[in-house]
Amino acid sequence: MKSEYDICIIGAGMAGATIAAYLAPKGIKIALIDHCFKEKKRIVGELLQPGAVLSLEQMDLGHLLEGFDAQSVDGYSLLQGDEKITIPYPKSYKGMGLHNGRFLQKIRASALQNESVTQINGKALQLLENEGHEIIGVSYRESLTSEIKSIHAPLTITSDGFFSNFRESLSNNEKTVTSYFIGLILKDCKMPFPKHGHVFLSGPTPFICYPISKHEVRLLIDFPGDQLPRKFLLQDHLDANVTPYIPDSMRESYEQAIEEGGFKVMPNHYMAAKPIIRKGAVMLGDALNMRHPLTGGGLTAVFSDIQILSAHLLAMPAFNNNDLIHEKIEAYYRDRQYANANLNILANALYGVMSNDLLKTAVFKYLSCGGENAQESIAILAGLNRNHFSLIKQFFYLAVFGAFDLVRENIVNLPKATKILWDALIIIKPLAKNELSLTAVFSGYFKK
Repeated sequence: MKSEYDICIIGAGMAGATIAAYLAPKGIKIALIDHCFKEKKRIVGELLQPGAVLSLEQMDLGHLLEGFDAQSVDGYSLLQGDEKITIPYPKSYKGMGLHNGRFLQKIRASALQNESVTQINGKALQLLENEGHEIIGVSYRESLTSEIKSIHAPLTITSDGFFSNFRESLSNNEKTVTSYFIGLILKDCKMPFPKHGHVFLSGPTPFICYPISKHEVRLLIDFPGDQLPRKFLLQDHLDANVTPYIPDSMRESYEQAIEEGGFKVMPNHYMAAKPIIRKGAVMLGDALNMRHPLTGGGLTAVFSDIQILSAHLLAMPAFNNNDLIHEKIEAYYRDRQYANANLNILANALYGVMSNDLLKTAVFKYLSCGGENAQESIAILAGLNRNHFSLIKQFFYLAVFGAFDLVRENIVNLPKATKILWDALIIIKPLAKNELSLTAVFSGYFKK
């Protein structure tokens, strides 16, 4: 079957639209299919860590952050009781807070302005295979006519998000819900530290906030458990675990948002990347890999994946060699594992730490000391330090620091100190097992 396109992209979300915007100006013929190209309202994917901003700039897409009131973010603030600390990002780097939907529309417009991109409004239905079980395209239902049609291409990229319809064919992933986020927008809110992401540690479960426009702050409140919270439980949770710990400067905006309602609730997923490598298809974005959004690392991982996959595809002279395309897909899956392991481990490890009273206190004290350890930690969070040894080292430095601090305070705290070390091991072990090999960790040590 003759292909009209080089690549068919299923899903014009953040991953699909961005790789289209990056590859299209290079003359690659792309079919970009989605059932809806209207602006979406989401409560995550609104904070770009410096690693994500850097990736956009390296792809010459940094200009897409302009023109819709995105806000510069200079670092993080941690608040516990009456104590507050700030940790700046490494010098000359910045993050961005923004409306996810507005940003996505900018990316889509950038992609669709290229003559080499064909916009297809429809719902992707099924991957098409040839007699050798190679993927040769996708069938879809056209939105306007409901007619079933087909797209053929040497490479199909499935980037249809965390509810992907094609994951079963292309991966062995097990998706789990780690908790839920309750999202609110606070208007004209005076955060304790402007241009910073804030992590509130005083309550039994964490909540965070950061600016997404000049007059708006996004507040994300964790609701633990894997069951969607009912409305009356939401209010009880806010009254007990959030409202008492809102700073005075934010209280008026918070109370106004509560009164207006309009809560948005979404599940937080963890899913390690375990692809089934098949000729003619590759997975990208949340369809392949997810982590807890507490650290804001999702877009860092997505843009990193796009850079890696694109570099391999652009190294090909043309899209007429299926064996070569397959080699590039294998190389992408191999390279992305190293690039994104820190982001995946840190996101879920930090959520485990923030839900543990002893470790949470240890984090605050550890980062309060400042210095090289605090800077290395924030560089990992920012997506700028991908060295696996650095991550494992900092995690265990934190646990040992917390244990020693308890014993130094009083020897009767020895059982608590032991518990900190044990809890840290329980948190990090399954995540490291999913994402790392010993070879990767020790290779990171020798790169230091």
